[in-house]
Amino acid sequence: MNSTLLGILIIGGSAAYAIAGVCISRKILHGRVREGHNDVTVPIFLNAGVLFAVLLGFMVVAVWESYDAAKTTVATEAAAMVPLYRTTLALPKEAGDRIREISREYVHQVIEDEWPKQAATGQPSSKARKQIGDMFRAFGDGTITGQIKKDFPFICTVLMQSINEVTSDRNKRNIQANEEVPMLMWFAIIGGAFVILSMSFMTYMERPLPHLIMAGTMAALIGLLLFSCYLFGHPFRGPIAISPESFEKTLAVFDDVDRGN
Repeated sequence: MNSTLLGILIIGGSAAYAIAGVCISRKILHGRVREGHNDVTVPIFLNAGVLFAVLLGFMVVAVWESYDAAKTTVATEAAAMVPLYRTTLALPKEAGDRIREISREYVHQVIEDEWPKQAATGQPSSKARKQIGDMFRAFGDGTITGQIKKDFPFICTVLMQSINEVTSDRNKRNIQANEEVPMLMWFAIIGGAFVILSMSFMTYMERPLPHLIMAGTMAALIGLLLFSCYLFGHPFRGPIAISPESFEKTLAVFDDVDRGN
């Protein structure tokens, strides 16, 4: 479903439910409310509201931290490609050119193939995975020969460490692309929102308009926070999805390196 439409349904639907509930409850309570009614209902409503606010706040913080962690992983992976690329300049020309070619192809595949796949299905790209595999295979297929390993032991060690770092960050990113808020948490938060909104119907105000405005505004705010949790819970999908900008900047750095900078 389109994110904009989903947002309208969640936020608007919450407000509509609250307004309709207030209208119906006022008709039911009209003429039946006695002195002290709000003295009983308001404290209960406030206590339930505090419990729900704690739960909702915990969920908002949790999904934001998950989103921020995924964004950091993307930046770290892209940044790790630069020292890997620079390290190859210390290798003999043929071997260095080959590793730089694989590195460029990997970044291109991440941007052009893996990012759309993660947005659509959360799955990684087999093409990008192959390029990472080719970096490791370079140490055994003759690209980096035994003589190179003997003549440049420190460079080969640093290069392997860089490849391992990129691979680790890539695996972490692919895991984060499939992380979701547990269904039990969604059940608890949606159920809590339903309870809190329903309890707001039980308070009574002499004039209906302020009651409708307050209930509708509170419901819209809860709907907005729930929609935000949904968006942040899918860091590589939707309108606030993490972009491959970090990898695009890495390609620009590759060009600078090739120009001798």
